Amino acid sequence: MAKKIMGVKAMYRVLLVDDEVLVREAISENIKWDELGYELAGSCQNGKEAIEFLEKNSVDVVLTDICMPYVDGMELSEFIFNHLKNINIIIFSGFDDFEYAKKAIKYNVKEYLLKPVTASELSKILTDLKEKMDKNKKEAEKLVRLNESYNKNKLLIKSKVIDDLIKGSKTAEENEKALLENNIILDASDYRVAIVEIEFDSDIKDEEQNKQYSSLMTFAVYNICDEILDQYQVGLACLGNDNRVFILFRTNKPKAFDQEVKSISTEISSKIKQFMNLGVTIGIGRKVKDTKEIHISYEEAQDSMKYQYLFGESSIIDMEDIVRSQKINEEIILEDRIDSLILAIKMKDKLNIEHILNKMEDTIKRSLADKNRIDLHLQQIILAINNTLKASELDENQLNIRRNQLLTDIAKSKTLGKVMELLKEYCYKAMYEIDMQKNIGGKRQALLAMDYIEKNYADTNLNLNSICSYLSISASRFSTIFKNTTGETFMEVLIRIRMQKAKELLENTDLKNYEIAEKVGFSDPHYFSIAFKKMTGKTPSEYAKEKR
Repeated sequence: MAKKIMGVKAMYRVLLVDDEVLVREAISENIKWDELGYELAGSCQNGKEAIEFLEKNSVDVVLTDICMPYVDGMELSEFIFNHLKNINIIIFSGFDDFEYAKKAIKYNVKEYLLKPVTASELSKILTDLKEKMDKNKKEAEKLVRLNESYNKNKLLIKSKVIDDLIKGSKTAEENEKALLENNIILDASDYRVAIVEIEFDSDIKDEEQNKQYSSLMTFAVYNICDEILDQYQVGLACLGNDNRVFILFRTNKPKAFDQEVKSISTEISSKIKQFMNLGVTIGIGRKVKDTKEIHISYEEAQDSMKYQYLFGESSIIDMEDIVRSQKINEEIILEDRIDSLILAIKMKDKLNIEHILNKMEDTIKRSLADKNRIDLHLQQIILAINNTLKASELDENQLNIRRNQLLTDIAKSKTLGKVMELLKEYCYKAMYEIDMQKNIGGKRQALLAMDYIEKNYADTNLNLNSICSYLSISASRFSTIFKNTTGETFMEVLIRIRMQKAKELLENTDLKNYEIAEKVGFSDPHYFSIAFKKMTGKTPSEYAKEKR
């Protein structure tokens, strides 16, 4: 593909395909191929010629039109997709057609451009594509180098000897003999075993390729560990299984040993992140004095990995710290905090929700409880939240579906930190829905109040207390809901409705003012006249005279 000759920078080769000679000439002459890192390898007037060219020549990019005789651009793209997958395709077309766009996606076309295409637009596309190809090329070269190194060291006898030693899979005599034969010297006063577990999710779907990728990444992590250990002369590394690397730390300076192990483990984690962009969790067993006991430290390192759920990914988990903490082990007591959490949800206090959940997480971590015990407490929290939602008259079936989904997501989560994030989102949603339900309920009560006023405005005893008694709600809560919903106070609405009814009676009847006052709920005709004039600017008599 891209060629490099005697130190000259590699140029990506481009094939131009278009049935219009003027288009081919314009693109050929107006694109500064050299400056962009390309060379124009050839040009063809249709897809048939292009296929013949590709069968004899290597290129990196094909620029093609769609509508051409014999073999069109889509058929050419299909041929490239099926036979020459490493070639990048750029289509330029005069057709803004969704079916063409769908086919372009199917055949992994990198860009679909609509004519006319300017030189600057095409140059920008080619520049971006070159960056991607450069990146892919570097990654491919990196994998090739790793693969070569891996193949050369496939039978890592040294790793096998260390693996047998730390796992205790052979007798002391067999281990001693193997160490001697491979010139591995373990003259030390103290030993500790660490397990380095790689955290990565590969996008590779092919099982065999994914397995190879995992092996290569594990080997790269092993190399980093080995280099750092060799630099400090504090131990040996070996390849483990399931994306793990094992480390055997050793020392003749026991006082500084624990701190040294932690410091080097931190450096290993940092370098792996820096150079490979991968996280690792490192579990460390306690120190032992004899090579015959090294397997005990290994078993403890394995046990320490169980606490990854509590401490999160990319953690360094030291069994020495775990054992010390277990001596002052805290019981998980969350009842008071659950009550505070429910109150914060009801009060729409997001900051306090986050604060309480952080405190809960700290309490759970300090307890060093196992996952099953933690799950019981999480279910207790979720139950309390759901009971609060039920009390707000939210649909119980929907609540059960969402609760079950949350429990499923929690079961899939690898760390307590991720679980608490899920729980926080659940609390925020509960807070929002309770508030929405309050608003819905408030609007309903406001509508009931309006209906009640319409039907009872003539009652001289109608007041705030009587309507609150009818709705079974406190006066302060009703006043807030009613004002928020209608934009008016209860008295403003009552007076407005009474005045409207009075106007209708003044316009359409011969009733006296005192009679109208009584019919619209005023026991005092004089107060009625004052209120009417304040509302309309006229006395009832003046209004009646004008309207009748």
